[in-house]
Amino acid sequence: MTSIEEGKQSFKMVGYLASRDDLIILNSGRLMARLYPCTDWPESVDFTRLPSQMNCIINNNFRIGFKDDESNPDAEQRKDSAFNYFKDKWLITTPNFSYNDEQEKMYVNAYDVEVLPQNPDTEPSQVKFIRIPSFEAVREYNRPTNQYNFEEALLNGKVLGSVSPWLPDESEAPEGVIWRNSDIDMSFYTSIDYQEKTARGFAYFPKKNGEKIKRVSVTVNDTDWLSNLLTLQGEDVVYMPQDIVLKYEKRATAFIPQSKVESEETLSETVPQNEIKEDKSKLAINIDNDDATADSKETKGSYNSKQTKFIQHFFNQTQRMGLHYDVKDLVNFHTAMECEGLVILSGLSGTGKSKLVSAYATTLGLVDPKTVSSRLCFVPVRPFWADDSDLLGYADMVNSVYRSGDSQLVDTLLASEKDPEHLYIVVFDEMNLARVEHYFSQFLSVLELSSDSRYIQLYNPQLGSRLYNQDAYPARIRIGGNVRFVGTVNTDESTFQFSDKVLDRSNVISLHIVPFNQKFPTIPTLDNDNTVENMSTDDYMSLVDKSSSTEMTQNEKSFLWDIHCALNAKDRNLGIGWRIVQQIENFLICLPNIDGGMTRGEAFDLQLVQRVLTKVRGSEELLRDLVGTDEVDGDLVKIFDRYGVISEFTESRQMIAQKSRELNLYGFTM
Repeated sequence: MTSIEEGKQSFKMVGYLASRDDLIILNSGRLMARLYPCTDWPESVDFTRLPSQMNCIINNNFRIGFKDDESNPDAEQRKDSAFNYFKDKWLITTPNFSYNDEQEKMYVNAYDVEVLPQNPDTEPSQVKFIRIPSFEAVREYNRPTNQYNFEEALLNGKVLGSVSPWLPDESEAPEGVIWRNSDIDMSFYTSIDYQEKTARGFAYFPKKNGEKIKRVSVTVNDTDWLSNLLTLQGEDVVYMPQDIVLKYEKRATAFIPQSKVESEETLSETVPQNEIKEDKSKLAINIDNDDATADSKETKGSYNSKQTKFIQHFFNQTQRMGLHYDVKDLVNFHTAMECEGLVILSGLSGTGKSKLVSAYATTLGLVDPKTVSSRLCFVPVRPFWADDSDLLGYADMVNSVYRSGDSQLVDTLLASEKDPEHLYIVVFDEMNLARVEHYFSQFLSVLELSSDSRYIQLYNPQLGSRLYNQDAYPARIRIGGNVRFVGTVNTDESTFQFSDKVLDRSNVISLHIVPFNQKFPTIPTLDNDNTVENMSTDDYMSLVDKSSSTEMTQNEKSFLWDIHCALNAKDRNLGIGWRIVQQIENFLICLPNIDGGMTRGEAFDLQLVQRVLTKVRGSEELLRDLVGTDEVDGDLVKIFDRYGVISEFTESRQMIAQKSRELNLYGFTM
């Protein structure tokens, strides 16, 4: 039975600002935004009596991160500022219903509004969000403490715990519920038909025709789910577009809960145990491998020893090739490569950026130092490249043939598609000699997709029947998870700066030069060093010990949110999107846990530099408050100080200091 109860409601709505015309200056002088809801009203609410828009008084909602200057006499300027801030944001609000007796009209006022960024190229009017209860391991008396207990309770109709904000009516059952192990590892449970509310929380039940609740796993590769999920800190309800929910509902299947013990037993049976005995006197990395035998090492130790062994061989190979890098740089590069995406090596000319990739490929067994391998493809970037045809080639319809680019990139990608069991590395040498977002445009689009849905199109498929070599060069190529992309860049007057579109998808690593007068260790010859040979894709993936990894903490997420708010308040084009948060967390999960390597705090600091601060560019007027001066700390450094328990932020502080010096010298950052 539907009705309308005046006052603040016990559910939330997602809305958006459709146009500048929906911003109004009230008689009181306050600025109001009229928001269109893109979440259905609950079943128990008589939405036919409600207006089509929700009224949001801007300065009544302090969480939105924007403050309207009510003292500004220029009303149009106030509207422009507000619209520029809100036009690419979702606004999540608790609605308040009120009835005006004189006008005989119902109003919906937006309370407790919070904002989250929209994905690029989103058309808000075409999106409808679904509310989904989200559960995770928390130490409360009325909640399951692990996924096994959660699934047992869910399948048996037992109470899972409280959900806030959520309506208790039986008809308000969600389309599904979520269990979150981390922000990039969760499960979605669907086929729920009704709910029951008790004093201890909610229980959910499938349809009464005997249908069972189903499950689908969500991992780091499911970027469509992860990038569209709206999450508010401290709340048990998340929001997902309906089309994404329907897609994952189709993938869901029946399941049997698997206990933690069973999982560990299965893992120990399938993971090979390695015997590793290293001569520490020959190593420059302090790694403890004592008693690393099959009998004495548990499964977790096996993973760690494989990762450790690989880092050792990588370090040895760089030394053998005359490259001298800090171990932390090697760990940083290796971890970034494990996270897929695009890795960009930046540094002075002649510091060995290209040779570093060759050393990495040699350690993986992709290439022998004395020969050339098709599994390592170097693409020298040309300054005149304007679009991807310069890189990939084109369909020559005069001669009815596809002419691939002379870089051999297309042949390498075709080989990787036919050989998914082995790794391939593509290196774009001096990547920024031309505009990356032009010639690399297709790759930038596919790099944010999961590895099973990444395709590069060479030409219009309708032309295929007219090309003699269409069998050798099909219309599109799949870019699998066995392909890694690296770019090397020099920072001088002959190169272009990277756009935010490129930086959003890249780990930009600035390599450090070690002192020239340092004594370097003597590395054994190749014959005496049991270098990893021909590592398969599965072997490479298994280097990461995700069972002992820790996802991002709430404190780390709060830090990133504060950084985002500080940046976004100065420029709506600055900030931290969900993609960046997920990629930082994935980097922390992949981080090798080795002595002499990189601590979590150092890794978090580097990720802030490589994923966020690279985009902080602009004029002195825009950035001075953010970066500060020699005498006064800026807003960013103050945030670093508040979250000192996470990291010392040494690299981030140095980068902010450099940007402050650039503002003093040039009036803008580089």
